[in-house]
Amino acid sequence: MKIKDLPISLRPREKALHYGIEQLSDEELLAIIIGSGVHGYSALDIAHDLIKTNLGLNRLVASTYSSLEEQFGLSTNMVLRLLAVFELHNRLNSPMYNHEYKIENSEDIYKRYRYLENYPQEVLGIVMLNKKNVIIKEKILYKGTSEHININPNEIYSELLQSKCKKYILIHNHPDGNVKPSEEDLLATEVIEKTCHKLLMIMIDHIIIYPGGYYSYKQNG
Repeated sequence: MKIKDLPISLRPREKALHYGIEQLSDEELLAIIIGSGVHGYSALDIAHDLIKTNLGLNRLVASTYSSLEEQFGLSTNMVLRLLAVFELHNRLNSPMYNHEYKIENSEDIYKRYRYLENYPQEVLGIVMLNKKNVIIKEKILYKGTSEHININPNEIYSELLQSKCKKYILIHNHPDGNVKPSEEDLLATEVIEKTCHKLLMIMIDHIIIYPGGYYSYKQNG
């Protein structure tokens, strides 16, 4: 059924204007962002299918351009609108805008980057700290596949030196749910830690985030 065929009180835009945007369901909010339907499917139909196919909003926000484009033949503008909203969500859930955020323990980092639990591919990030453990810069440097990520240690060293940080934390995720570091993870961490130590920068932890939890190198010795 087309949205225009619904009673006015059930149309997402009219419902938002009359009752307030906070009264809309997830599907109705998504339908407003999508804007219009495609042949045979309303914006509400598309919103419902996107949430169902991706097993909820948490996984939907990690969608890529190609995965969204495949659904119902969405137009470029529709896909870009969705991706823009998802990117804003990710930025707001990563408190990079709070420049006085102090790291007290591994749990602080996990809470800050917990959104990586839902990423479909591996990523590697760095959190750069001053001597008081206050974040001065943070950045996602690499994105890989669901099982692997290629890194260039020299780019990591360069990023750390430019920030003039005293300490840093490495972060990456395991979309496959593996709760422990691989041999490759251990080797890369050791190489980075030793080189940065010579540059007078201290690695205080390396956090691996997986669906449902995290692994801390520091806590595990």
